[in-house]
Amino acid sequence: MKMYKLPAVILPAALLLATAAPADAYLVYFKNGSTMEVLSHRVQGDMVYLKMPSGETGFQKKKIDMGKTLKDYAAYRQVLKKASKASKDGDHLGAQELYQALVGMDKDDAHARFLLGRELIYLNRYDEAQYNLMRVLELDPAYPQVNTRLGDIYYAQKKYDDAIDKYLLALDEDPKDKEAHLGLGMSYARQDMFNGAIEELNKALEFRPDYAQAYAMLGFVYYKKSDFDKAMADLDQAEKIDPRLPEAHYYKGLLYGVLGVESADSAKRIDYLDKSIDSFRKAVQMRKDYPEAHADLGTAFYKRGSVARAVQEFKIAIAQKPDMAIAHSNLAGIYLRQGYYEQAVTEAKEAVSYEPNLVEAYFIMGNAYANMGDYGRAARAYDRYLYYAPDGAASEDVKARLDRVLREGGK
Repeated sequence: MKMYKLPAVILPAALLLATAAPADAYLVYFKNGSTMEVLSHRVQGDMVYLKMPSGETGFQKKKIDMGKTLKDYAAYRQVLKKASKASKDGDHLGAQELYQALVGMDKDDAHARFLLGRELIYLNRYDEAQYNLMRVLELDPAYPQVNTRLGDIYYAQKKYDDAIDKYLLALDEDPKDKEAHLGLGMSYARQDMFNGAIEELNKALEFRPDYAQAYAMLGFVYYKKSDFDKAMADLDQAEKIDPRLPEAHYYKGLLYGVLGVESADSAKRIDYLDKSIDSFRKAVQMRKDYPEAHADLGTAFYKRGSVARAVQEFKIAIAQKPDMAIAHSNLAGIYLRQGYYEQAVTEAKEAVSYEPNLVEAYFIMGNAYANMGDYGRAARAYDRYLYYAPDGAASEDVKARLDRVLREGGK
C-alpha cells in the first residue's frame, strides 16, 4: 500500500522629560473631569506636553490629575505586560481574556483591540479576529500592521490570493514590515511561486537577520524545489536561531523523509527515516495542536514498519483536525492491509467526504468492498477513481480490478 503525505514601567513624571514615547496610547485625566488619549507626555517645569498623532500640545500642570493618570496607566501597562507574557508562553487563551477585559473597559482602545485580534488568530477564531481588526481601522485608519494580521487570517484559511493582497497593502504602508514580507513569501510558497517566495523571505531576513521563521520557510521552499542541500542549510539555521520553532523541525521531518525514500542505500534509508521520525516528534512536542505533523509522523512510522504507532498518530491527527482527508485515507489503507475491511471503508468514505477527488481513498474503498464480496459497491468505488483520474498512476490496475468485480458480480 502506498502512503501519501501532506505536505508574534512607566517612569515617574519627573523622569519623563525627553524620554522615548511609550508604545501604547493611554488616557490623561484633567481635574475638570475630561480626558484625552495621548501617545506620551513629558513634564517641563509647570507645563505638561501631550503627544498625539496630530502633534504636541502643552497644558498647565495644575490642570492635570497626574496621580490618577500615572496610576491608571501603570495598571493598564501591567495588564498588557501580563497578557504579553501569556502570549509568549503559548497561553493564547489567557492572553485573549486579558485583552478582552481591556476592550471591555474601553471599547475605543485600538491598541488592545489589535492585540486581541492577534490572539484570536492564534486561537483560530478568525471571524472574531477579523471583526476586531476592522474595528481598529475604524478607530485609527493609520494603525500599523492591521493589513498584515488580516493577511495572516487569510493565510490560515488557505485563501492565499486574498492573503497576498493584504500583505501587499501592508508593504505599501511600510516596506520594512518584515512580518508582511514573511507572510507574502509564505503565501507565494503555498502556490508554488517559488522565485517570489525566495525574494520575499530574503527581504524579511534583510530587515531581521535572526528571523527563524523566514529561514524555516526558505528551507521548505528549497525542499519543494528539490534543492535539498539548501533546504537543510536553511533549516539548520532556523533551528540554531530558535531550537523550539516547531516548523523548523516539521520541515526537517519532511526533508529527511524524502531523502530516505530516494536513498538506494538501505542503511541510509533507515537512518533518514529515523531522523524524520525524530524531527516530527520534536515538532509535536513543541506545538500542542499540530495535526499535519502527526499525520506525517504516522507516515514515517509506517515506512519504518511501526504500524501500531502509525495508526496512533493518524488517529491523533484526525482528533485534532477531523476533516484531514489524507489522514483518514492513510488509516483506511492500514485497515485494508490488516484485513479490517469495514473500518477501511468507513475511513475511506470519511476521506472522500472531505476531499471528493482523493483517488487513493476510492482505490482503498474498492479493494475493501471487493474483499468483502460486495462487488457492486467495489465497482462504484473503482468508477469514481477512474472518473477523477482516468490516467492516474494506478488506473490500469483499477481497470483490471473493475473488470474482475463486474465479472464476479454477474455470476
